[in-house]
Amino acid sequence: MPDARRIAASYLTSTGRSDDARTVLAGSGDDYVEVRVALQALGEVAARMGRAERALACYADETFWEADCAEASLAFHDHGETARSALAGKELYALHRD
Repeated sequence: MPDARRIAASYLTSTGRSDDARTVLAGSGDDYVEVRVALQALGEVAARMGRAERALACYADETFWEADCAEASLAFHDHGETARSALAGKELYALHRD
């Protein structure tokens, strides 16, 4: 919530609504549409970043690449599906760990 308040306050200040910006920064304006929009946008960005980080963690895991032969590794069969799924907003890459 603090980030959403700062973003909303910055916007409010830039549109000449300094009093409203101070209200928001003080924590009394969480019902302002600007705060709600900022909070929703931050949530979407955080979800996307989380998917990307989890996909990268999958690729960073040495066991994803290791096998007696290349064709036996999860990476050989993945062909980038983990990354494409994460970028498309899906958690499909998690199936590699089931």
